[in-house]
Amino acid sequence: MLQNLTYELSVLSKAVQHKNLSAAAIHVGLSQPQISRLIAKIEAELNVVLLDRTARRKSGWTQIAIDLSTIFSKGINRLESEVLAIVQERELSELRIGTLEGLSNIAIQFAKSCFEELHMKSVHLDILDFKDLDSQFLTGGLDLIFTVKAPSKQKFGHQLDVGTQQMEKVATDPNFYICSPFELIGDKKIEQEHKHLFVSNSLSLRQRWLAEFGGTGVLPTETKKGRGKGYYSVYLFGSDLISPKLWNQISEIIEK
Repeated sequence: MLQNLTYELSVLSKAVQHKNLSAAAIHVGLSQPQISRLIAKIEAELNVVLLDRTARRKSGWTQIAIDLSTIFSKGINRLESEVLAIVQERELSELRIGTLEGLSNIAIQFAKSCFEELHMKSVHLDILDFKDLDSQFLTGGLDLIFTVKAPSKQKFGHQLDVGTQQMEKVATDPNFYICSPFELIGDKKIEQEHKHLFVSNSLSLRQRWLAEFGGTGVLPTETKKGRGKGYYSVYLFGSDLISPKLWNQISEIIEK
């Protein structure tokens, strides 16, 4: 049961450090409704009450919420200490990397360098959307991620600027709008303003549609060094469990 609540408990452990959901939403990196849904899931699974909702605008944490957070944090800290001890004694031979599809070219080049320069035994490279990328990284499922935004508002010790990228507009047929689910959720006007929508979480499928059938949409350009108007930063984030020695080697690869 608890294995299915790892992410939710990690959010709870950060949220209870603030007096209520509103304050937590500012610092945890999730919206108030998102945190509320995660808390409700824990309550339902464990049959406990984590939020005192008797005073609607001043709802606070119950003692069991604080106790659960303390126990979870102690367990994570103990696990981290044990893992760090192992890492310091033995070189890492496997890396788990996640990337947005629009950054796959730079991610696969980096993966090749991991074999050539870091002498890795195996490299796992997965293409994920924002939600899964952030979730898997924050819960320890990924060692490294290529992304265009921080996984949460917390400060990360392992972070590198990889380069910059921009979104390039394609407009060959106004009758079809081509977008990702993320774009559709982020802009409610899309459905109102366009006659037909082709929605896909696959960048390659969106590129193929625009090339073969036409339409209107935006596609990411190749990542490059330097900055320019309309460009945004691309980052590489690393797990805190990565040893300083390995992170320095990774930094050297990225800076080449």
